[in-house]
Amino acid sequence: MKKLLIAFAFGIAGACLMLPSAANAQATRTWVSGVGDDANPCSRTAPCKTFAGAISKTAAAGEIDCIDSGGYGALTITKSIAVKCDSYEAGVLVSGTNGFVVQAASTDVIWISGLDFEGLGPTALSLNGIKIISAAQVSVVNCVIRGFGSTNSTDGNGIFMANSGTTKLFVNNTIMADNANVGLEVKPASGATALVDVMTSAAATNTTGMRANDTGNASTINMTINDSTIHGNAGAGVNATGGTGTTQVTALHDSFTNNGTGIISNNANTTVRFGYSTISGNGIATSGTGTVNSYGNNQINANGTDTTPPVIPLH
Repeated sequence: MKKLLIAFAFGIAGACLMLPSAANAQATRTWVSGVGDDANPCSRTAPCKTFAGAISKTAAAGEIDCIDSGGYGALTITKSIAVKCDSYEAGVLVSGTNGFVVQAASTDVIWISGLDFEGLGPTALSLNGIKIISAAQVSVVNCVIRGFGSTNSTDGNGIFMANSGTTKLFVNNTIMADNANVGLEVKPASGATALVDVMTSAAATNTTGMRANDTGNASTINMTINDSTIHGNAGAGVNATGGTGTTQVTALHDSFTNNGTGIISNNANTTVRFGYSTISGNGIATSGTGTVNSYGNNQINANGTDTTPPVIPLH
């Protein structure tokens, strides 16, 4: 009988060894704190210190939340996840690299909210605040992205959307300012599609405010800009620049003020339509060899050159 009990005990022990450790399990919600430790399990009572430390302990489609204010570092996102710090000052301060890189599957959905991306520039070489390479959908909400710069013409953007496949980007209540290149650069890979919706946001004092950029590619870009401010950019407020694909931008209820040029559409394959908007204080109101159409209900005045685009009917 004793031998049977001993054998049974060893059997139970062996079975336990074969079970996954609870400490290695991924949680659907993890936490970071300015005084946390990445050796922790990232629980509410034992938080991690960085986003990079927390993501490996967070299940796909899970959520990383902030317990308090802190600097939480750069992050590469490779799966569906939400990173949310709306109630605290959550900083992503980088030098010489990107803030966040999204390189997830074509079915993954990413949510980023409440973060302050700081690139220490725009003269510092800090690449991009958020670089999107692949995902089904990325939402950037309640963020500030500023001070990113680069020695090349590709980087130095607040948000750089360089997606393959088809990707949707939603930007809401976000400021993209003081970047050496573009506040929001949308430049999909050849053959890819970018569907972009910007609401109640600002692109200010960059070289270019927002750009739908198909240069050298055959991509499809469809961007809408609503209730937003595009101010003080040295070049264009909004620039639709085309390749052999199709680039369309629709701007409604927006303010284009004190830019080099308010709106540029510079290729036969680019179209910009705008309505219920103010274009004022720019060097030139609108320009380019592409199509710029007004819905006829805009305020265009006090620019160095008050161009009058063709009016198209409201549909």
